[in-house]
Amino acid sequence: MAMLESAVVASRKDLWSRRLLLALYRAARCLSLLSCRLAVEGQRVELRAPRQQCNRLLTIIWRSILVNIYWAIIPDVFAKARRTESYADMFAKLQSISVVLFAVGSFVVQVCAEARFMAILNRYLALYERICALTHTQELFPAKFGVFYAVKLLLTLGGCLYELPQLLPLRHIVHGDVGHVLTGIIGIYMWMGTLFMLDACFLGFLVSGVFYEQMGAHIANMLLSMRPIDTDAQDGDEVAPQRLSRYKRMCLLCDRADELDACGVVYSELYQVTLSFRSIFQFQIFFYIYYNFIVLLLMLYEYIWNYLEDGQGDVVPVVMVAIKLGNIVLLIMCADYTITKSQLPQIMPLDIVCTDIDQRWDHSVETFLSQLQTQQLEIKVMGILQLNNEFIPTILSAIITYLFILIQFGFTGGFDVAEEIAKLN
Repeated sequence: MAMLESAVVASRKDLWSRRLLLALYRAARCLSLLSCRLAVEGQRVELRAPRQQCNRLLTIIWRSILVNIYWAIIPDVFAKARRTESYADMFAKLQSISVVLFAVGSFVVQVCAEARFMAILNRYLALYERICALTHTQELFPAKFGVFYAVKLLLTLGGCLYELPQLLPLRHIVHGDVGHVLTGIIGIYMWMGTLFMLDACFLGFLVSGVFYEQMGAHIANMLLSMRPIDTDAQDGDEVAPQRLSRYKRMCLLCDRADELDACGVVYSELYQVTLSFRSIFQFQIFFYIYYNFIVLLLMLYEYIWNYLEDGQGDVVPVVMVAIKLGNIVLLIMCADYTITKSQLPQIMPLDIVCTDIDQRWDHSVETFLSQLQTQQLEIKVMGILQLNNEFIPTILSAIITYLFILIQFGFTGGFDVAEEIAKLN
């Protein structure tokens, strides 16, 4: 009965994870981010290019029209700092323009590299099937996968509550301005696609980390099942291993050696897929960090200026600062989680299993550990940013430095002097 209940729970979890991934695929299709179709053959799932090339051409034309409209309206989202005709104001405008350039460039890169995106997604789907077959499980995604994704989704929606009303102001709807309403709807459509791509960067690292964690847990279970091979255990141990004959020990040892070799193949493929994902999405990953960081600085600028002008600051920029900082920290922590889980087998006692009856296990362990040493995972974006937890203090230090510069500039009369000079000119 217990086994039946666990099987039902596993099937429900598997159904939940499949529905989540299927919903993400359909969202990408609705946002014109993918034009491929989902082919299901038995238990095999694969993304395939559209059958008719004319559909691909129409999709590109449609995206080009959207990008032109997007380019015209997206600056209004970020250029919200009050005009002071100062160097600080000019710097804020350059920041907002750079975000617009990155946003449009991100969409263009996605359109040009869709075939590569589809290939990497298919490799992740194939890895999912291989790991399920190797670990004999129907569900790879634990509960924390849903928790982390839910937190990221809440942060994304929190940002949308501030950004989307600026793309489609309520006054245009009230006044019945059809032209502005249509451009606003298209702007929201495009911006949702941009946010989806940025969230895909987080999701890719999270999936890689989950795969690494499940493989590490499988190897740990392998070692636990090999305890009967160790004949040196004392009878006074809390959990005395079951004694096996020499023949059964040899069979178990050979089976586990073959299984470790299979794990080595999966680890190699997972390492290559993670690096390929990093390489293909590195522009979007860089934009993810840059966008949240720059908008965070713009919100600090707006808050301090409002505080100096009116004697009190609006709480909305502070909330946005917290949301954008949370986005950055969550991505970095997710990348660090992937790196940490990729190193799990290196801290396991793979080389202390008693193998005096056969050398196959020793050879498999030596090969596997050598492979892990040569495949040390590092997530470096654009050759500049090393994504691990050590990068978080660097981000915080830059934010604090920028904040103190703004405060010093404001309280020493920098904004007032800039306005007087502008009036004299």
